[in-house]
Amino acid sequence: MDSIILHSTPIPELRAMIGDIVEEKLRQFKPANPMPPQTNGEYLSRKEVCELLKISMATLHYWTKDGILQGYRIGGRVLYKAAEVMDSLHEIASFKGKHQHMMSR
Repeated sequence: MDSIILHSTPIPELRAMIGDIVEEKLRQFKPANPMPPQTNGEYLSRKEVCELLKISMATLHYWTKDGILQGYRIGGRVLYKAAEVMDSLHEIASFKGKHQHMMSR
């Protein structure tokens, strides 16, 4: 029969022990690669794209709808190719430069 042993453990140490156990258990349930392997590079979530571009979710939605960014529906999520997001940054910057130049005339 199992016995119960009581002893005092500092809270930070107890938290670390519980955290390690939870991480170990989660690794057992989490697939090694949740997304299918892709040959075209890394994908970013909508939140990651918004943080990278410093835009709101609404702006990202409109940019996707207007074709400025290409979203991919993978497993019920909308993801963006990192390389395409970076390329679109250059396009947006050059468009803004042209727009500001035209406004100064």
